[in-house]
Amino acid sequence: MVADIGGTSVNDATRRMMKFLISPELAVKYNMLGRHGKKKFKDLRVFNVVYEALKKNALTSQVNLQEAEKALSKWFSGARDRGGLRATRVQNRRTAL
Repeated sequence: MVADIGGTSVNDATRRMMKFLISPELAVKYNMLGRHGKKKFKDLRVFNVVYEALKKNALTSQVNLQEAEKALSKWFSGARDRGGLRATRVQNRRTAL
């Protein structure tokens, strides 16, 4: 099911799959390696689901583990700005000034 989401590149497919699988609120609690007090995404079964789905996509079938990890890390780095969280963060910063 996740493999059917598709994408034109590793980054595009990863972004589309993760948007389908994980909410913005949950995404801010994880990163690939579990640093900075967050949980480690790489240890979850859903990591393998995404990696295997990338391998099944004709346009991303040549992806290796390192490329998948890099694309996921990039996706997690933007998590704090998704789902209206950036607007809330900016608003809070303005009211604090």
